[in-house]
Amino acid sequence: MSKLKYLIAGVLMCAVIHTYGHPLHLTFTNLEFKTQNSHWLLTIKVFTDEFTTNIKMPDGEGTFDRAKLKSGETEKILNNWLESKFVIWFDTKPIEISKWKFEGIKVKDDATWITYSISAPMPVAEIKIRNSLLLDLYPDQKNLFILVMGQTQSAYEFKNKDQETIIKLNK
Repeated sequence: MSKLKYLIAGVLMCAVIHTYGHPLHLTFTNLEFKTQNSHWLLTIKVFTDEFTTNIKMPDGEGTFDRAKLKSGETEKILNNWLESKFVIWFDTKPIEISKWKFEGIKVKDDATWITYSISAPMPVAEIKIRNSLLLDLYPDQKNLFILVMGQTQSAYEFKNKDQETIIKLNK
């Protein structure tokens, strides 16, 4: 009887693992303000398999190949991917991804980190964020966003019904 119980439990576990495969559809984005030099650092962490499935080559054909990470086209490919899916406004001024300096991309294990920086003063009243990364790929996708300014940290979640937020700044 106990062998049957373990067999049933094993079959159920295999079914659950097979059904869900990659259970998390999640990105992490950090935006950090370095007060000493009015410098912003933007880092996006995404699961590599989801990233390569979602990103398109500049000609619109095919998907991104990890071998392309070392090519000169990497920045262009990433900017094309991000320009409509991730936008930041400082007060009412949009800071398009093309204005950010591409610092690099790193793939380690199952995660890809994409880093940008920009020199800009801290906004006066607010920061507005639109984050729709991978929302067109997975209905249960969640994008976590962390804002770090000095000792202050705040976290926000973006999903299909909540793709934008306005962060009011208290100076």
